[in-house]
Amino acid sequence: MKRWIGSIVAFVIVTAMLAGCAGTPAAAPSVNESNGGQSSVTSTSEAGSTDLGVWPRTITDAASHEIVLQERPERVVVLHPLYLDYFLALDTPPVASGNAISALEEFETLKPYQGTVEIADLGSGRDLNLEAVIAANPDVIVTFKGHVDANYDELSKIAPVVQIDYGDTWENATMLCAQIIGKEQLAEQLINDTKEIIAKTKEQLSGMNGKSFALLRVDGKANFTAQGAKNTVYYNDATGFGLLKPEGYPEDGQVLSLEALSAMNPDYIIIQHDLKTAQAAVQEKEAMAVWKSLKAVKGNHVLFFDNSLNTGSVLAIRLAAENFMELAGQ
Repeated sequence: MKRWIGSIVAFVIVTAMLAGCAGTPAAAPSVNESNGGQSSVTSTSEAGSTDLGVWPRTITDAASHEIVLQERPERVVVLHPLYLDYFLALDTPPVASGNAISALEEFETLKPYQGTVEIADLGSGRDLNLEAVIAANPDVIVTFKGHVDANYDELSKIAPVVQIDYGDTWENATMLCAQIIGKEQLAEQLINDTKEIIAKTKEQLSGMNGKSFALLRVDGKANFTAQGAKNTVYYNDATGFGLLKPEGYPEDGQVLSLEALSAMNPDYIIIQHDLKTAQAAVQEKEAMAVWKSLKAVKGNHVLFFDNSLNTGSVLAIRLAAENFMELAGQ
């Protein structure tokens, strides 16, 4: 789910970096023109060495900065809770994160880690607290490209800063995080296993061929917004779950009127947002004739997926697969 470019990136940032973790969560490594759009890592200990297990190493991040890591980082600090997903999946809990407390309490993707990790809270992911970052004593700082433009030089004096391209794929984001901590082999296993999960889920969903799905979010005025077909792996037939989009569903994210949603008339509606906010938006429309006329509403096929799935991370993909497998089994 990782092509959240354009309006989706703007939507994520404007909605207050998860609105203190109650809104949008924010995945991924660099688009490096010199190596075909992939992030790169090279050893600097031996000329020409490409041994990923050797330190020091140089990582080229999403901002085209070459970051030298002299040794394997032990204390990882992430400035946005999105990256908790990646480092926890890689068995390397960060020592501190923006919005750590609320993310661990509220993110469905992080429920397996509740009570098992101690991660200091840096405060709001929107408003950078340099004193809190210093107090965390990081060996490396990780965030997404564009998040710390105004503070990059100050942060770089604290520890090396690696910026990840928010619009990159979950596979590339997983691998870049793994390169930072020297766990590429584990990342490969995670990626391969997750691709198998996607394939199995897609196979199970094949029994629902012909049923259309509208993936929605909610804006600040309780309007529904289309996620956009190209901004999620849900609709991708080659690398994702291959869901059928309803006729008229947009490629890019955009606000939808109820009339536009009615014209699409999907068999299923998935609202992937903060659950209370999503449920309130639906309740507001329950008395409207146009809402009651929708096939998804008549069939009781309005589904609520947790907001944390919008990270598009490896953990989010797996949780989405669980949801779809449950749906396919009904």
